[in-house]
Amino acid sequence: MAARLGEPGPGLDPGLMRALPLAAMTAATLTLALSGCSGGSSGTPSAAESAAANVAWSPCDGLTAETVGRLVGAPVTERTGSITAPQCTFTPERKGGAAYDISYLWFAGGLDDALDTMGAAGAQLEPVDIDGAESARMVVRTQKSGVLVTGFVQTAGLVQNVNAVQVTPYDEDAVVAGTQALMAELVRQAPTSRPR
Repeated sequence: MAARLGEPGPGLDPGLMRALPLAAMTAATLTLALSGCSGGSSGTPSAAESAAANVAWSPCDGLTAETVGRLVGAPVTERTGSITAPQCTFTPERKGGAAYDISYLWFAGGLDDALDTMGAAGAQLEPVDIDGAESARMVVRTQKSGVLVTGFVQTAGLVQNVNAVQVTPYDEDAVVAGTQALMAELVRQAPTSRPR
């Protein structure tokens, strides 16, 4: 079961409490703005594109809109940004669907240390079982305006993050299940060591 965020109090980091609603609003705005857009690139970047962006690997390299749509149970469009401003985002093809954004950090200290470095309170994130992960955590924030799910998964010095958002009317269980399925796919496709 994923953790629920409440009001700041003993053991809750007020910085994370302020950051998550802002992230939810930002993600909701991004979802609404991008859900009607067309374009964006999909597929694996070429070697030249990866070299130009000085990126040897990205979680988006192994993901496609078709794969993510199957995992989350709804059709999505992939947004990879540009060489100078890469992103790994999957927006809903249908109005009101959930959007998923993926990021990553190479961090040898493990998930707890990475969360501390990012200023996130690990105590607010509940452990979740993701096959093949060394560690995985998740938190869910619901409001009248929507649901925000944030998950972290660690493998071999790689910490990957999934942020999912869906505006009202939302299906919390579907967004949580989609986030966990996407986290499991990230673990399955994760490199065993840091690409150079």
